[in-house]
Amino acid sequence: MNKLVIDKENNIDIKDNALILDIKTSNLTINCQGKVLLQEIQTKDEENLHLTLNILPHSSLIYNRFIIHNLMNNHIIINQHQDSYVNFNYSLIANDECNLKFDCNLTGDNNETEIKVAAVTENKGRAVIESTADTKPKIKENNLIESIKVLVLNNEESVCIPNLLVASNEIEVNHAATISSIPKDYLFYLNSKGISDEAATKLIKNGYLLSNLAKNKELNNQIKEFIGGE
Repeated sequence: MNKLVIDKENNIDIKDNALILDIKTSNLTINCQGKVLLQEIQTKDEENLHLTLNILPHSSLIYNRFIIHNLMNNHIIINQHQDSYVNFNYSLIANDECNLKFDCNLTGDNNETEIKVAAVTENKGRAVIESTADTKPKIKENNLIESIKVLVLNNEESVCIPNLLVASNEIEVNHAATISSIPKDYLFYLNSKGISDEAATKLIKNGYLLSNLAKNKELNNQIKEFIGGE
């Protein structure tokens, strides 16, 4: 996959392409046409990002974003109009205050949307994640799924806020939100296999983050190399 470095505020068009993104700006609009695959794997000390994704009719987007964050304040807007498909997968490690807001706007018919967020909080990290689905009146044949999961590996408080603003009876919208620590029976099982608590925690954390992303062996291998672990 080719790499695209975006280092200034911009409005870009991507058509029928698979790209690795390196976003260095705080304000970006991406217009997606045809079949588009976007991926990010990075560590960011501080990120303030306002990202707008416009999905053109008869187009699809798969977006895999894996970021190790310290301070973060991100707002991601997804606009779908007609006959489109979006699968946005955000896996993150929060080492400090991380605020993430998703807005998904459906204005036409025959759209499919899946937003999946998996966050792990470590050190001083806490995650405040809000996801809002806004569907316009009289649209039909839309299917939207929101899933927000936070795995707490410290003593900080995290927050999940899923919002559904549904103005049509002819669509299907679902959401799920969970905040949890590692179940003791998971650790017990891995300990019984001779795996230490530290190694078991890393194994569970890595699997939790990787499983949230679209299946891509190359991407999984890159992330495993990036964060360590099997």
